[in-house]
Amino acid sequence: MTPQFSIRDAVAEDLESVRDIKVDNWAETYRPLVKPAVLEPYLDPPGQLDALREQLVLTGTSLLVAVDASGMVVGFALFYPRHQPEPWMESLHVALSTRDRGAGTLLMRAAASRLLAGGRRSLRLGVVVGNVAAARFYERLGGVMIGEEPVDWAEGVRHWIYRWPDLETLATTAGAPAE
Repeated sequence: MTPQFSIRDAVAEDLESVRDIKVDNWAETYRPLVKPAVLEPYLDPPGQLDALREQLVLTGTSLLVAVDASGMVVGFALFYPRHQPEPWMESLHVALSTRDRGAGTLLMRAAASRLLAGGRRSLRLGVVVGNVAAARFYERLGGVMIGEEPVDWAEGVRHWIYRWPDLETLATTAGAPAE
């Protein structure tokens, strides 16, 4: 059976698709969780494209994309392998129309494999408090909630911190449920 999605490093031509997926997901997911005044700047497509370009010039930023059989970008994982004390997954988003088909799981596994290849053994990420669907997804993949902290992008917003202490399991688990 041919895999439904493949994972590759992003190229410049992917950035608008990545931006569109992020903006759509933020509008859908965070509107009930974040005050409108805080959320609105993150729903501005030109501003988000500029922000994405700025993130990518940071040394050590990795951006992987999930593409379908036609080559269309359907998801992405943006992470910082050199972040201390542990690598940090900044964003993982899958297009609303593609959710629950395995792209998110493949992206997480690919990020774990990339980190392991670079000598990193663990990973952390934040889930905006109240985003129960994302929390469940990460827990199915073995993430453990280790606390709650304020986010660095908006006053008054908090996120649950998830950690994978051993990425080997995430990178190699064949039977984990698909996202």
